[in-house]
Amino acid sequence: MAAALSRYGETADDLEWGLRDCARRLGIDAEFFATPTAVFASFGPSGRQQTVLLRTREARIDLQGLSMVHEVLRGVREGRLTAEQALAELNLVTSAPPRFPWYMGVFGSGLGAASFDLLLGGTWLEAGIAATVGVAVGVLIALGRRFARLARLTELLAGLAASLLALGWGHLVNDMSPATVVLASLILLLPGLGITLGVAELASRQLAAGSARLAGATVTLLSLSIGSFLGTSILRELDLMPHTHIPDVPTTPAMLVVAAALSTVALLISTNARIRDAWLVAVSVGIALVGARFGAWLVGATLGVAVASLIVGLWSNGYARLSRRPAALALIPGLAVLVPGSLGYRGISAFLRTSTGGLEVLGAVLVIAAGLVVGLLVADATLAPRPDAGD
Repeated sequence: MAAALSRYGETADDLEWGLRDCARRLGIDAEFFATPTAVFASFGPSGRQQTVLLRTREARIDLQGLSMVHEVLRGVREGRLTAEQALAELNLVTSAPPRFPWYMGVFGSGLGAASFDLLLGGTWLEAGIAATVGVAVGVLIALGRRFARLARLTELLAGLAASLLALGWGHLVNDMSPATVVLASLILLLPGLGITLGVAELASRQLAAGSARLAGATVTLLSLSIGSFLGTSILRELDLMPHTHIPDVPTTPAMLVVAAALSTVALLISTNARIRDAWLVAVSVGIALVGARFGAWLVGATLGVAVASLIVGLWSNGYARLSRRPAALALIPGLAVLVPGSLGYRGISAFLRTSTGGLEVLGAVLVIAAGLVVGLLVADATLAPRPDAGD
């Protein structure tokens, strides 16, 4: 259970709570300490404990797997499953192949790039260009999952490829923003969720887990930014930089509707969610978009993210209490739309170009991440995801 919960990205607090509850139901005296890469379990009475170290795999977002693992956990808690039965169920869950084949992941990367380009203020034509660059990034992601040696270079190569392709398109299309295309095509690789979870764990005094998660997110951001910077530098040295004009086109309601629909499909694929949960992803995306605009209108764009995360948090916690399923099923798609990683990428890229240009943007990342966490903490205090969460 510890390996499964950690594999699917459960926060340290929820992981430790689930393991303690599971151990209590099985009549085992145990304490647990969780980090993103390891779980320590101490069994026995105080002073005579035996401690076991479990190295865990790097977490990945898999809403189907997380949902099925929580069903097994609930079965143990309610006495419907023995330890042996639960272990057999977990082995089936963790050994199951992804719901969507690799080419669907590539397709989802293209859709996600197009949708986020529209959300970032791009035109219809620019969204189509972002889709082609997103497909190329999706191919690199698929290759990274296939070949272990390539996996560590996925972010660096994705940033390099996205930069070269976007700037190459700039020679063919003048009315576009290559920077926006690059950002949109890399959006599914940006660790916005990792930043948010890391700050949330620090806020709940899970200092080891939060620091480790933020460190991992920082490495990802650096790899993406350095790759993008290398692509730009190569073309600049070869005197092949395009002269583009960023069009000032307002985002229309039709663009928002199309972006919401495309991002729903992209998130359904990228999070490996169940097809029957498509409505849940769509509602979460819609609530996040409406909440972001309402928060920006109410208190401004920077602090408005706290209002948006409060609305998304209340929605996901309410869904969790009514359905007795993990709140993450509704929370993760909503947070993906509110991702602060995009600003982090912009900040590091600017920092590589100038000594001070990106520091203000990086500071804004922490403010936005803190705003997300504040909203989620208020949501948890107002409406806990489970009835006994406040005990």
